[in-house]
Amino acid sequence: MSINPTSLDALNAEIVQEFAYINYPPENWVKPLQEAGQPLLDVAIIGGGANGMAAWFGLNKDGIRNIRIFDKSPRGFEGPWITTARMQTLRSPKHLTGPNLGFPKLTFRSWFEASMGVEAWEELDKIPTSMWMDYLKWYREVLDIPVENDTRLIAIEPASGFFRLTLQKGTEKEKILARHVVLATGRAATGGVSLPEEAGSIPEKLRAHTEDKLDYSRFRDKRILVIGGAASAADSAATALEKGAKEVHMLIRAEEMPRLNKFKAIVYPGFMGGFSSIPKAERWAFLKSGFDAKIAAPRGSMLRLKAFENFYLHFGSSVTSYEVKGEEITAVTSKGEITGDFVIFGTGYAMDLSKQPELSSFAEDILLWKDCYTPPPDLQDQTLGSYPYLGEGFQFLPKEGREAEPLSRLHLFNSGTTMTHAPISSDIPGANTGVARLVDHLTKRFFKEGAGQHFADFEAYEEPELLGDEWKEA
Repeated sequence: MSINPTSLDALNAEIVQEFAYINYPPENWVKPLQEAGQPLLDVAIIGGGANGMAAWFGLNKDGIRNIRIFDKSPRGFEGPWITTARMQTLRSPKHLTGPNLGFPKLTFRSWFEASMGVEAWEELDKIPTSMWMDYLKWYREVLDIPVENDTRLIAIEPASGFFRLTLQKGTEKEKILARHVVLATGRAATGGVSLPEEAGSIPEKLRAHTEDKLDYSRFRDKRILVIGGAASAADSAATALEKGAKEVHMLIRAEEMPRLNKFKAIVYPGFMGGFSSIPKAERWAFLKSGFDAKIAAPRGSMLRLKAFENFYLHFGSSVTSYEVKGEEITAVTSKGEITGDFVIFGTGYAMDLSKQPELSSFAEDILLWKDCYTPPPDLQDQTLGSYPYLGEGFQFLPKEGREAEPLSRLHLFNSGTTMTHAPISSDIPGANTGVARLVDHLTKRFFKEGAGQHFADFEAYEEPELLGDEWKEA
């Protein structure tokens, strides 16, 4: 499909006009602070993908404007969409709006129809992944979001009422001060990827995780073993086949392929908005049920694999060990041995804050679900218990006896919030709900902290409404 630049220019002009109608952006109202003569940012956003950009827009829309936003990736490569997301289309239906924050003209559909036409919208089934990235690039441009790319967060150091952040761009390091930090850092930012212990016996040059950035053309004429049956595993297997792999074997522990994605049943405003308000036991039961049911790979991903005669699906094949001889890896499974030239692990993400570099110094102080809720014996789950238990503004909370102040200024805005808040800071359907909640919390916090100065401004206000020439004395 080709983009119609004239229609898109018209849409951009309409958005600018709508912003003028609502006086966007309003003036910054947050009272500035300094430390030893150095100005403090009010918010530093780490992550310039969809959720980070939406958070930036939401804060600016409410007059919180002393902020900066950083992303470790080059411009146009933020998030997973054209790097590690190997599905051909999004798993979400096309009618999901994207991070529009209540502005219809900022939705994916508005951009698509202006770019491709109304008829093309009617013909569209699911959103191609690369097209979603094109939409996010436009979103950044039309909102003029100043993401500072190629900039990696190195360290977060707490101070009294703020953080010292060390950021690196190339060989240059910059130290900034920020009152609040929002970590919009994606799915692998709660401890990295999850790898089975047996993976350690495979040399790194012969294995990878689906989260790794790989050139799949290197697998031409190779035998690939894919461990796991979730969506990322299926899409990685399909990509390897499409790039000319000799054969691909997918090894799944389950005796049959999961058929359901129960989490598709929660995509409605009540769940996204209300989940955090129900008791801990009910939240635990919801997510335990969903994760225990396993999440089926999308139908499109499995049909993509079915098209290849050299794809082999092995059910009930739990790997007990790997044997490496030269450049070959043999997976020893409960149903025999399978040999290949490379292993790709589609084994998900870790939930261990102590292994996340920017959080490791805080990890011992952060309240986790296992610290504040004990499920009944039949619902025990080590992974769910390792999720952080967060406050209403996604801020970390302290374990009993630990200091609360620094953690209250550190906001997790990625998939690690799911146990407390539902997937409103990681998945596309919940983004608008998540941003509204984050901005509401920070608005209240900033006003409360500056209330004395705001009251002084209020008392000092002297602009007259009446000039004295509006009446005649009797």
